[in-house]
Amino acid sequence: MNNEMLKRIQEQIGYRFKNPDLLQQAFVRRSYSKENGGENNEVLEFIGDKALDFIIVKKLAEKYGFFANECEDYDSHEDWNEFISEHSEGKLTEIKKKLVCREMLASRIRIFGFQYELIMGKSDIEQNVHERDSVQEDLFEAIIGAVALDSNWNIDALITVVDLMLEPDYYLENGFDEEENYVVLLQQWYQKKHRRIPVYVFRTEPLGLWSALNGTRIYHGEFECELGLPPLINGFWAKGKTKAEARMAVAKQAYEYLEENDLLYDWIDEVGEPEIDRAINQLQELYQKGYIGEPRYIFAENYDSDGNPVWRCECHVDGQENYWWGEYSSKKQGKKAVAYDMLCDVLDWEDDDEA
Repeated sequence: MNNEMLKRIQEQIGYRFKNPDLLQQAFVRRSYSKENGGENNEVLEFIGDKALDFIIVKKLAEKYGFFANECEDYDSHEDWNEFISEHSEGKLTEIKKKLVCREMLASRIRIFGFQYELIMGKSDIEQNVHERDSVQEDLFEAIIGAVALDSNWNIDALITVVDLMLEPDYYLENGFDEEENYVVLLQQWYQKKHRRIPVYVFRTEPLGLWSALNGTRIYHGEFECELGLPPLINGFWAKGKTKAEARMAVAKQAYEYLEENDLLYDWIDEVGEPEIDRAINQLQELYQKGYIGEPRYIFAENYDSDGNPVWRCECHVDGQENYWWGEYSSKKQGKKAVAYDMLCDVLDWEDDDEA
């Protein structure tokens, strides 16, 4: 893993490692260490699992609990300062399970695209194990474990990383429906449309004022987050009391901009990604919905030097300056091929196989 990738990962999780080797270790699967030597992420995963549990339990206790002397209306024994919780043990356990379950942690890793950076042995690569929820869950926990060790179990550092990677406060406030999670919505849109992951850049420390009296910085608890969406847009930024809040704010700003400017949905949403076996019907569907002019096909039969038939096939779309053509051994094959080329053209779609 190169230094640029390590730097990008640290920016996304909101923590700068004193020992970057620990972060890299969090991405090393056992299959790789067996083939090449060195350590893997399994112990980090164990440590991260326990550290994550602690941070989530701390958040649940702070959100749903209080001490009796903090509530004037609570009728308790006059000499006792008991801890009271809004929820029962069973309910708290249920909420915690939802926050740290395999599906949740895996989905959060996919938001960052971190699964593609896993360092794996040949067997893992052949089996595409990076796509498995269990492997992505392990990676999430290993990153938390690496932060725990690198920070010497600094609670503030762990909270910052858990807030950014998991966004527990959002789910505790809004439930587990993703419909209004702008970080998730923006990531899904950007990955689908541009095959990239949004990159959020944070200021390295809270905004604040310098005190001339004692030479210290007085923080007022705001973080700045910047976001660009190349090649489409650059320059979104927002502030928040935490990095997670700032990221949510800038994601909301960007998503609403896309929505207001009709950039969220396009022709691909109507017909799907180009497929050669469906291209003729996909072009026709775009025509019927009024997005393009009528597709027309022109065929001319020729013969090669051996006397075999060769079909010249052309696809034209009314209103389109370009047209596509080719020579094929059959009329059916040719029509599909030129329809596919024209569809990619009108959708501005780049075929990975040809890129």
